[in-house]
Amino acid sequence: MSKQIIIIDKSIFQGNCTEKLSNLAQKHIVILPHVFFEECMTTEGDRSPESLIKKAETAIKSGAFISLPRGRMIEIERETLQPLESIIDKTGTEQIRNKNIEDLQINFQEEALKLKKNIEPMIRFEKKIANAFWATLQDKDYSKNWRTSDEDNDTGIRLGKWTESLKEEPMRAWIAEIFPDMSSHIQNDWMTWHLLQLLIAYGIEWAYKRNSSGQSFGSNIINDVYDIEYVLCLARSDALVSNDRKLMVPLAQAIFPKKKIYHKLEDCE
Repeated sequence: MSKQIIIIDKSIFQGNCTEKLSNLAQKHIVILPHVFFEECMTTEGDRSPESLIKKAETAIKSGAFISLPRGRMIEIERETLQPLESIIDKTGTEQIRNKNIEDLQINFQEEALKLKKNIEPMIRFEKKIANAFWATLQDKDYSKNWRTSDEDNDTGIRLGKWTESLKEEPMRAWIAEIFPDMSSHIQNDWMTWHLLQLLIAYGIEWAYKRNSSGQSFGSNIINDVYDIEYVLCLARSDALVSNDRKLMVPLAQAIFPKKKIYHKLEDCE
């Protein structure tokens, strides 16, 4: 059996023992996205960042990989004017394999604040997109039609509709606006294309929710933005392991319908 390239989300990682994770990493190419570490570092609850990072270290020493940060993926495509071939951060992975977490002397509080600051531009961009779509609904008086267009109130159905609307021509217009310096090079197999497609699809969904429930754009969407990056990594992988049916799974199915979605580690065997 050929090895699958598998993305694991934080919830699945947290809910499985180190032995299971390590065994999977020996059988397949398991990738822990960079955003996984961002989530671990900023987590609040029963599990400390230190314990989660230490568990991740064990999995990586057993064969798992980490991915490049989303920003670096886009930078590489900008520098090379070619689609990124692999999302694996070889240098970062080797550093973890050759050192122990204790040797890195991480100030977890400082790192958490830095990571939260780094993700703020993506959150602002999402709010800008969602607000623009919502304003268009109001201007063109489409609000009522939107509220009655989704009889099943199904997130997956809606995200499928939004994705269907983001075909070649609309995406070309967005690419030209957001990435004018390299828009003539970007094709639909680029990570840059996929990231923008994910952000816009989520922005439309957020506008839909505001239109339906009256919620504002002031809510904290950091966890949803994290979910978007997990789905982005699926562009260069075979499968995603996640049980998040609120956003991550339906978004992955809408953007990458041919990819495999597993809900538990045992399904990957």
